[in-house]
Amino acid sequence: MFTTNPFRQQGQWYRGNTHSHSTESDGKLSISDRFKAYQDAGYDFLVLTDHRKVNDVQPFTSTDFLAISGSEVHPPNPYGGPTYHIVAINIHNQINCAKMHPNAVIDDIKKQGGEAVLCHPYWCGHTISDYLPLRGYFAVEVYNDTCMGIGKGFSEQSWDDLLDKGGPVLGIAADDSHGTEHDCFHGWIMVKAQNLTLENIMEALRTGSFYSTLGPEINDIDFTENKLSVKCSEAQSIVFKSERSRGRRFAANNGSLLTEATYTVPGNTKYVRIEITDETGKKAWSNPFFF
Repeated sequence: MFTTNPFRQQGQWYRGNTHSHSTESDGKLSISDRFKAYQDAGYDFLVLTDHRKVNDVQPFTSTDFLAISGSEVHPPNPYGGPTYHIVAINIHNQINCAKMHPNAVIDDIKKQGGEAVLCHPYWCGHTISDYLPLRGYFAVEVYNDTCMGIGKGFSEQSWDDLLDKGGPVLGIAADDSHGTEHDCFHGWIMVKAQNLTLENIMEALRTGSFYSTLGPEINDIDFTENKLSVKCSEAQSIVFKSERSRGRRFAANNGSLLTEATYTVPGNTKYVRIEITDETGKKAWSNPFFF
């Protein structure tokens, strides 16, 4: 897998959430009310991912809003750790995950035309030993808003462990909305796609044509020769993160805030991802650029 630079792609930006629940599993809102809440909040698409269920969401798609079917599946962990939580984006048939190997579950997701996301590693207690045997997932949740209820919403180290010791993997910020306020509209992805269609959104997700955010905006990313540059909304810090001890942090000083930074990428670098933090502590994350 390799990623594209969304800022060099044709299309429009669409705001979406890839992890949500209704009263069909353990959510507080009905399916129709869940979709309405996100549409009213200015979102362009929402993936409904009730636990172990796949719901018919087609009636909730309109000319300016895309409803995507999905599921949160829970195959057992044969490697000694806790049960897996995997979000399946764009599946239409229920998966009998309780009796399947996790890699067989991911295979089923992909056979249905979907993509698999590893959910909230910090909250699950999963480590790199739980994830290294898995194959075929495309992303991991770098942030999950529901998990902030116990202070374990950020999984940046899990993402970096996978990038360092596993292989290419993208990062997603998601609400995991169950309620109506505390875990809604706080983490999302901005997707660059040609049109608001299922085919275009899925292609943009697969190729990494998106960034994740809790509010800060990434306005441009450019790579010329060996220099990676970013422009963003006002930030307290801009960090270029790479494998192990590589990378660089730029911090605001003297009362001013940053809106851009440039990092000279050393030779033989495996990947670099960009992390923005504003003065309130809210973050945005680019997907890794693989070299």
